[in-house]
Amino acid sequence: MMATRHFVCDITSTPEDISVKEVYKFLGFQPPVKPDGSGIYKLGRTLPVKFQLTDANNQYISTATAQLYVAKISDGIVGNDEIPFSTSNADTGNIFRYDAINNQYIYNLSTDFLSVGSWQLKVVLDDGKYYTVVVSLR
Repeated sequence: MMATRHFVCDITSTPEDISVKEVYKFLGFQPPVKPDGSGIYKLGRTLPVKFQLTDANNQYISTATAQLYVAKISDGIVGNDEIPFSTSNADTGNIFRYDAINNQYIYNLSTDFLSVGSWQLKVVLDDGKYYTVVVSLR
């Protein structure tokens, strides 16, 4: 049985200009990242950033493109987004890879190039939405 996919159409000024985007349901950040921002992690260690996506029928989506950006939080103000470094040869740039065994996207974030303090992690999806979480390093 084939799963039904739900799409959103954005019709621009002419009938020839139609773009289609799949609607994703972001299921939240997965452990070890604490979605409430209360996680404290050791500087210099790899922090696996993971999340899951489903469609309108609760079927896992494995074809999305997701990027990770990090920004230092200073005095309650989020700084500029930076492209993080991965510790895994499987990761390319700041693009998440899909783990089909656990139906999740994963990025192994190297904290070697960060500093002590709080950081905002931002996942940007190809459907135009983004999701953030705060992690603290010590």
